[in-house]
Amino acid sequence: MTLRGWQLGLSLGVALLTALAFALPLGYAARQQAADRAQQRSERRAAVLVTVLAATRDVDAVRAAWRSSGEDRASTCVRLPGAGTVGRCRASGDAAGRAVRDGRTVRARIGGEEVVLLPVRLPEGGTALVESVVREDERTDGVRAAWAVLAAAVVSLTLVAVLGADRVARRLVRSSDDLVQAASAVGRGELGVRVRVAGPREVREVATAFNAMTDRVTELMRHEREFAADLSHRLRTPLTALGLEADRVEGPVAERLRVAVRALDEEVTRLIGLTRQGSAVAPAGPGRHRARADLAGVVGARMAFWAALAEAQGRRCEVTVAPGPVEVAVPEEDVVAALDALLGNVFRHTPPGTRCGVYAGPSDGVPTLVVEDAGPGVPAGEAVRARGHSGGASSGLGLDIATRVARAARGGLVIGPGRLGGTRVCLRFGARRPPALPRTDGDVARGGASPLPDAER
Repeated sequence: MTLRGWQLGLSLGVALLTALAFALPLGYAARQQAADRAQQRSERRAAVLVTVLAATRDVDAVRAAWRSSGEDRASTCVRLPGAGTVGRCRASGDAAGRAVRDGRTVRARIGGEEVVLLPVRLPEGGTALVESVVREDERTDGVRAAWAVLAAAVVSLTLVAVLGADRVARRLVRSSDDLVQAASAVGRGELGVRVRVAGPREVREVATAFNAMTDRVTELMRHEREFAADLSHRLRTPLTALGLEADRVEGPVAERLRVAVRALDEEVTRLIGLTRQGSAVAPAGPGRHRARADLAGVVGARMAFWAALAEAQGRRCEVTVAPGPVEVAVPEEDVVAALDALLGNVFRHTPPGTRCGVYAGPSDGVPTLVVEDAGPGVPAGEAVRARGHSGGASSGLGLDIATRVARAARGGLVIGPGRLGGTRVCLRFGARRPPALPRTDGDVARGGASPLPDAER
């Protein structure tokens, strides 16, 4: 349920309960008042005949007075001692006897009707009895009108309360919608979005805090871009000098050095371009275009660069690349950055001459990049802690870069023992979680093992 619907429902319930708490007692009071008025009218009709009996005891005179009462005669009668009755009497003999015996007014229900019996003591002895029926139409006179008025009042008050609550809810929801839209825009990388500070005090405070947070994020991003641009430009000068020195070197090392310098120059140029754009931080979201790359093609082309360095260090690097294209949902430069980060760790943290292996292709239906080596490996229990951390002179960013690339494709990274006896890093470019990587001496680990060729084992 939306916030507006919840608030309207709450307001409707409170308004109904409040209105009914007043309307129901008033309705019952109106009903009781109508019943009291009906009894009073019945007693007044009987009092007229009591007055006649006080003036005369003649049966004909009493009958004449009864007939002259008009419609009231259908509801009254007189019992005269020893002279019969005038009119149609409804009360039972027991009720009449009790009224005569007690000498006071008696009310009795006869056949669903209430009858009032008034005893009248005559001077010559004996007691006359006047009966008067409480009419049902008089008992309900005005009750329906009172209930109708109360119902209209309940509906009106409830409607006014709901309309007022809806107006407040619209203001609150409008402010909340502005916050949601602004947060979504910032999540898409539109850091220039700000929220209008309006609405209730709590919403205004949230909007002010959101604007302050966005300003701070924008400032931090600006400083980050300036720092990256400055660092890139500072690297350009020694890189140019290194290129000039490489041109003066002769021999088999010269070409490898030139290739490395050119690759580094291309990366610095790309970094400068990204910092100038200022949009590299905007993440791809639903409906946003995502660059895609061929994992097998990119890794195959990049390994030409690493093969020269491996040959210079006396390393045997086994490279297995899927024959067909393997598409991943990350840009080509991100795949290169992940591969360089993983192989850079191998070349930095294992002695020259240590074997290594690279595989790029599908594994269990998920595009996978595997880099493993024959070095000392990761001690038991430290695979998780090793991610994104390093010791010595390393910055510790290599695995962190690879992890971010995998997460951008809804994948992940797992470190464990490999087939070559050292560390195995599995980078999955998909939503399925990489399987566990138990170490199995002399055999390939089932389920998550690298599909590298089994040569020279």
